[in-house]
Amino acid sequence: MNIKATISSQREMVSGIFLLRLKAPRLAQAAKPGQFVMLKVSHSTDPPLARPFSVAGVEGSDLLILYKVLGKGTKLLSQAPPGWVLRMWGPLGHWYDLGVDNPVLVAGGMGIAPMGFVAQKLKERKIPFGAVYGARTGSELVVSRASQGWELMTDDGSSWRKGLVTDALASRLPIAGGVLTCGPLPMLKAVVRMCEKAGVPCQVSLEAPMACGIGACLGCVMPKAGGGHFKVCQDGPVMNASRIDWERI
Repeated sequence: MNIKATISSQREMVSGIFLLRLKAPRLAQAAKPGQFVMLKVSHSTDPPLARPFSVAGVEGSDLLILYKVLGKGTKLLSQAPPGWVLRMWGPLGHWYDLGVDNPVLVAGGMGIAPMGFVAQKLKERKIPFGAVYGARTGSELVVSRASQGWELMTDDGSSWRKGLVTDALASRLPIAGGVLTCGPLPMLKAVVRMCEKAGVPCQVSLEAPMACGIGACLGCVMPKAGGGHFKVCQDGPVMNASRIDWERI
């Protein structure tokens, strides 16, 4: 659906990372964990294209978006005040299958955005799960272990446990019914390799450049296992890891 959404509020969670609340009742009701929206971040033609953002959660009629300021578009978005109306369309793409026994969530960096929504839905359904979240340094962690139940990892050891998310995942895999993950590509590859060796199903959320979100721009093609390509916006962003040719990425 193509709608106009009003900014309810936004706040800086940690340096350069913002939580945006958009009043969008119909979209909030329809969104599923793992889906995304395309958001036009300004009222002008500069920047000209919309940006894809993971749905980070839903609270009432508000849709939550967690994003990091990386360029001109997100800088403009971070300066938008409450009451501003922005054009957006969605929800788009495939979502995580939550029908997994004893799932383990693995998030790295800004991959925490959709995984927060997954955790929210699992808690609502009273499904027990494990969760691992890693960042380069403690200042980039946007959730606390106490509030969300995440095992926190940092590359530099500045907060909580020093190491990679795969270090924490290793002890959880033997009892995991499945892994749901999102994060940087090197992390995804490492998580997928671990799951393959352990015989544990793995669902990944892929990030790719896109301008439309509906399969027209062909900016988000990825290599498919067995040959050919798929479009992340239409066939993903969430899919079983076995569908992807990881050697060609």
